[in-house]
This record gives sequence, structure tokens and C-alpha cells, in this order.
Amino acid sequence: MLTRARISLLIFMILAGLAFWGFVKWPTSYIPSEDMGYFVTSVQLPTGASLERTEKVVRQLAGEIEELPEVKNVMTISGFSLMGGGASSNGGTVMVMLKPWKDRGRKGTVDKVIEKVNALSQKFQSAMIFSVNPPAIPGLGMSSGLEMNILDINSLGPAEMLKAIDALRRAVAEDPRLESLTTKYQGLVPQYQLDIDREKAMSQGLQLADIFNTLSGYMGGNYVNDFVDFNRVFQVRLQGDMTVRGNIEDVIRLSVRNSEGKMVPFSSFTSLKPVMGESSVNRYNMYQSASVTVTPAKGVSSSEGIKAMEELMGSTLGKNYSYAWTGMAYQETQSGTTISFVFLFAIIMTILVLAAQYESWTDPLAVILATPIAILGTIAGCIFMSQPISIYTQIGLILLIGMSAKNAILIVEYAINFRKNGNSIRQSAHDAGVVRFRPIMMTALAFVFGVMPMMFATGAGANSRIELGTAVVFGMAMNAFIGTLFVPNFWELMQTLKEKYLSGLFKDPAPVSDSSAAGESLLPGEENKKDSGDKA
Repeated sequence: MLTRARISLLIFMILAGLAFWGFVKWPTSYIPSEDMGYFVTSVQLPTGASLERTEKVVRQLAGEIEELPEVKNVMTISGFSLMGGGASSNGGTVMVMLKPWKDRGRKGTVDKVIEKVNALSQKFQSAMIFSVNPPAIPGLGMSSGLEMNILDINSLGPAEMLKAIDALRRAVAEDPRLESLTTKYQGLVPQYQLDIDREKAMSQGLQLADIFNTLSGYMGGNYVNDFVDFNRVFQVRLQGDMTVRGNIEDVIRLSVRNSEGKMVPFSSFTSLKPVMGESSVNRYNMYQSASVTVTPAKGVSSSEGIKAMEELMGSTLGKNYSYAWTGMAYQETQSGTTISFVFLFAIIMTILVLAAQYESWTDPLAVILATPIAILGTIAGCIFMSQPISIYTQIGLILLIGMSAKNAILIVEYAINFRKNGNSIRQSAHDAGVVRFRPIMMTALAFVFGVMPMMFATGAGANSRIELGTAVVFGMAMNAFIGTLFVPNFWELMQTLKEKYLSGLFKDPAPVSDSSAAGESLLPGEENKKDSGDKA
């Protein structure tokens, strides 16, 4: 390759261009979803469904899920939606704990178990049931899907918001890049409104605080005090029994004590009427909002899913609504250019360290120029394994900067020594490449085979290790087999540039003789003493 230096450099430029083009164009993601050993199934019945009906569906679903061979245990919560973030009579949550990874194998991953649960859920026509895998990093959202808040920036109301979500759901179903859109937003639900005539209440000697305390104690519950028994502390709470809270008309029959100690019925100052309203009001960035979760289609990265969803928001809802990403989707949209700065900083630090070691600016460039070949190997690995470029892939690229520099240093260092011994530049580059090729291959292959088990990882955190292992194994292999061949050309080019054009700009200081150095080391006044001693 040294005899055809121009062709070699042209081939390198093509490979480097392919590497950076692939790095920019290949789909990206923030972090891969992981098998956390459990998942969450959300159940939502029609608006206004009773808690008893919800509990019946939740228990029936939990019983069928528990029969799956991969499931270890199931925990149910009726009347509370973990995905919706609040209590509702028509909502329920099923927490599914799976058996250990070694007992499930590759055919029992959390994604495949979720597919089985979704198939079981099809028979429950009266409820909307969907399962989600929790995020790999706790706290980054409620699921590993793409979480978005639709913002009602024009205050169109909950009815129009519900229509917008339905339109968006239909658009998602027609887009091949997206699998589904789920939401717990209910819009307007049947409610009862109590109108309290405050003037009548005050004329009968009632305090508003007493009225509201009676309502909260009957409909919800009030804390009374604590008592100690069996060396434990127990709470005393006041609450109406479920049987006497089943009819809304019973609220009118309640009574509250006035200032004279008499019991005043609610019917004398309260009226009851049915209305439609929101079960809970959610706000995001000061606007009323509805939270939706988007699941990309199989084989589609999260970055492609985010782009597809943003396009659908613009084409379907227009300027009537805005949106804001949350959870991991928000983190991914905010970390777009971070890796570029980190990668550039790593390269600059490598060049500075090598410049200090070799006391040269050209030798470090010959070392670092092999890095694009390692990047090309990483991109090829992502394509071969059908993986997006995640944060773990980017960490692998940072590692490859040092590993590829280590291989190139072995050649550059020997080439410098051969050149100092009087060999020509080309001969020095050739001899260094020949002498150090075998040791480089030995250490590189040992590293590759040592990291290769990460590509076949299973269990907790397996996907993260697979993506990191893929980046490092393919990148290091490509750098060892192909990148090493270009290093002698890089050093020949840099050394020729240094000696022909840069030697006049950066001259070494003239050497100092031993005698002059000894004379300069004398302190003031010591020179006369030395002369007197010589004469004596």
C-alpha cells in the first residue's frame, strides 16, 4: 500500500466517508428496553363502570395471566390506574412478576410474554387492556414506549381533546412505522354535582367546614387517632360502609350538627344534579393535557418513531394542539448533539496526550486518523445486528478511540525509531508495519474474543451489554484487519509533511555544550574564586 499511496489514501477517504455517513443516517435511540423481570398491564372499562365490575374483569384477567408458564406471581389493584396516575372506578392495574431469566430462556423474554398477554386480552371486549414494559432506568417515565403530552393550547375543552386523540389513534394505525397509541384519557365522564346554598346553611347555624368534613368522612374517610395494641400502633379512621355509599341519593339524607347542637339534614340546603366533567385534570407546561404512549413498530428505532409521531401531529391536528415529549423520549430529543461534543473532546484529548508524549503535532495525527475505520466497523455491526445507535453504542465508540490509537501507536513508535537510525521515511514506515503487525493482531484478537460474550448476553441488562459488545467487537475487528494497514501511509504522509514543510517553522533549540553549561551554572562571585584557586 505504500507503493500506491494515493490510491490507499483515496480508499481511506471513501471508507471514512461511509463511516460518517452511516453514523449520521443510521437510526438512533436513547437506551434499549430491558427485561426487568416484570411488566404492567393496564385495564380500563367504559366510562362510569362500577368498581365491582372492574374488579371482576381484573381478577379474571389476572387468573389467566397467572397460568402462563413464564409468570411467577400476579398482583392486582382495582380502582386505581398506575398508567393514568389516579383513582377511578373503571380503572385497574395488574403487576405481573416473571420467573428468573434462566428459567424462562430466550423464548420467554418480557416482550414475548407481553405478546401472549395482549392475545389473552382480546377476549375481554368490555375493557381496553394493554401491557407495557417499564423503563430500563427507573424514573424515566412510566413505560419504555414514547410518552407524549398533547397540549390544549387553544382551550378547546376535553370533548375536542378526546376527538383529537381518536383521530391521532386512527392515523397511527395507518402508519407502518408505528404499532399502537394508548392513552388513559377519558374526557368527560358522568358525575354528580352538589350545590350547597351557603346562605341557607349559615342561616341554620352551620359552618362550611363542618359540612365538608361530613361529606369527606362519609364518601372518603377521616383520620381520628391512634391506639397501641400488641406493641403496635394502629390508626382509627371514620368512613361510611360500602353498602351505604352505593346510592348517590343517600348523600341528601346525611345530617350535620349546627351551632345549637341540632342535626340539620343536607336536603334543607343542598341540591344534587348529574353533570359531565373530567375525572382528573392534568396540566403540562400550564396547559390542560392528555398523556399518550406510542409504541414503534418492530424493527423501527425510537428516533424514527419520534419523527413519525411529530409528522402525524402536524398533519392530523395542525395548529389546534401542541405537544411535549416526556420520559426517555424527552431525554433522547435533548441529547441529539451531546455525543458529537463528547466524541470531539475525546479526540482532542487523545491528540494532546500523544503530542506531549512524542513532542510532535504530526505523529498524533498519524495515530488518530485510523479512528474512522473503527467507526465504520461499529456501523457495520449495528446494521448486521439490526440495532440502532444508542447511548451504549456511543460509549463503545469512545472506547474505540483509545483502542485504535493503541494499535497505531505501536507502528508509529517503531517508525520513529527506524527513521532516527537513518532509514528513509517509506522504509521506516514499511519496516514498522511489518514488525508490529503480528503483535497488533494478537492483542486485538484477544480483546475481540474477550469482549465477544457480551454480544450473546442474557438476563438482566442483556440488551445494554449486547449493544455495547456489538459496537466494540465489530469496531475493533474492523480497525485491526483494515485500519492497521493504513497507519504506515498516515505516518509517511505526516512525516514527509513535517520534514519538508514544517521543519523550518518548528526548529529544535541549539544544543548547549558541557563547558558552557558548567560556566552558566556558576553563581555570582564564584567565577573569581575559581580563577584564584587556579592561580594558586
